[in-house]
Amino acid sequence: MLNNILHTFGIRLITAGISFGVLFLNANFLGAQGLGTVGLIVLNVTLIGILSNLIHGGLIYFSSRKNRGNLLLIAYLWTLISLALYVLVNQIYPLIDSQYLLHTLLLGGIQASASIHHYFLLGKEKIKRFNLISLLQSLGLIGSLLWSFYGRNYIKVDAFIQALYLSYTISYLLALASSANFIEKPILFKLKEDFKDCLNYGFFAQAANTFQLLNYRISYFFLDSLSGRAALGQYTAGVQLSEALLLIGRSISTVQYARISRRKQEAYAKRLSLLLMKVSYLLTTLGLIVLLVIPTDWFVYLLGKDFVLLKQILAGLSIGIIALSAEVILSHYFSGTGRVKTNATSAALGLVVTLISCYILIPVYGVIGAALSSSASYVAMFIFLYVRMNRRNAKKLSLLLPTQSEVQLLNRIARKFISK
Repeated sequence: MLNNILHTFGIRLITAGISFGVLFLNANFLGAQGLGTVGLIVLNVTLIGILSNLIHGGLIYFSSRKNRGNLLLIAYLWTLISLALYVLVNQIYPLIDSQYLLHTLLLGGIQASASIHHYFLLGKEKIKRFNLISLLQSLGLIGSLLWSFYGRNYIKVDAFIQALYLSYTISYLLALASSANFIEKPILFKLKEDFKDCLNYGFFAQAANTFQLLNYRISYFFLDSLSGRAALGQYTAGVQLSEALLLIGRSISTVQYARISRRKQEAYAKRLSLLLMKVSYLLTTLGLIVLLVIPTDWFVYLLGKDFVLLKQILAGLSIGIIALSAEVILSHYFSGTGRVKTNATSAALGLVVTLISCYILIPVYGVIGAALSSSASYVAMFIFLYVRMNRRNAKKLSLLLPTQSEVQLLNRIARKFISK
């Protein structure tokens, strides 16, 4: 497991560097307003992914429990239903500029289809293969942008859309080829039963993810409406930079979830998750300190004069990012042990906090208010999950600190990572 965590972290560290390169290109060539549009497009593609994950979200959990041929058929059918649901929602309340609607649907379909095969790889604990595909997807994205901006001098949002088509297609084809040998022949008479189980599990898991996404991104819609697309672009830059620090927790949680789903042992899952939570938030805090000491002038030099408030945005997000780095481990503990309703409740609580704080803070403080509202939501979710996980000992703050044996283990992990 340690090797998988280190491999995942290493790949995601490279991917984070590529993501910063993408941010640098978009900020300098498209400006704050263009970056805001890019953020909305990606958000809407993610919304389609959220809908598709009402079924897809259970693939990791059920891939070691049910016929994978049945799961594949169910997942592809649900992808089509998800696209139809998104169109319906967009007719009721337009979520994206009409000129980008078709692209959003196509990109969402490709990405949702790729996620099916990603989940099969994770369900079989093929972590390194999954990581490699993620890396190649990121390389395809930045490679296409470099060619458009520098090679063709094509400075438009459409250049980013074309880059997404390329990167998502790479991801889909590679994941499809890598997971093909895992797929069994469908057992059709069990199809209805498997669909019902996937929907029951996936609904609550994805209810959590839906609320979670809204916690992360509902401020985008507030800012776009109240402060304009340029303000949204500034906030998008801050979110992308700060969330790059979450690669630590997300790398750990990817391996954690696959492991505890297969082991199916409650005591082991809890003990492992508490240790990984401490690793996640401690390393994230160190990374955040480094990010916050970078002078404002450096951000302006790298991204342009439109992003002069970036450091203040990062400061507003800081406490929330630390809380979220711990929360992501706890939420995967509950998902991996089959208690997705707890995550749904936590995310719903966070959404309530987000809505109230956005309503109060954004009209007064603008983009900084959006950052503070996100932090308040993340802290609320972490506290809820931590208390639920440690009902008897939640008041003991010492549980949040590494023990001597854990410190020794962390030291060995650090040495092993450096040696690699």
